[in-house]
Amino acid sequence: MPETSLADVLRDYETRMKFVLVISLASIALLLVSLPSIESGTTTHALVYLQLTTFGGLAVVMLGLLLWTARSG
Repeated sequence: MPETSLADVLRDYETRMKFVLVISLASIALLLVSLPSIESGTTTHALVYLQLTTFGGLAVVMLGLLLWTARSG
């Protein structure tokens, strides 16, 4: 039975990872556009920063995985 590497498995999900990356980048753009209209010091302001951090981390992970699978193939 041939061995399958993690990169081979991730290549099967390449389209889905690209979709997650695009959605994350679009969400970051929308959050940055809305940020000036949110009053500083509120719970909403803190949640926007939490969401920016979450979507930013997700985008970095997806981009890293996509680059890694492209280079290992």
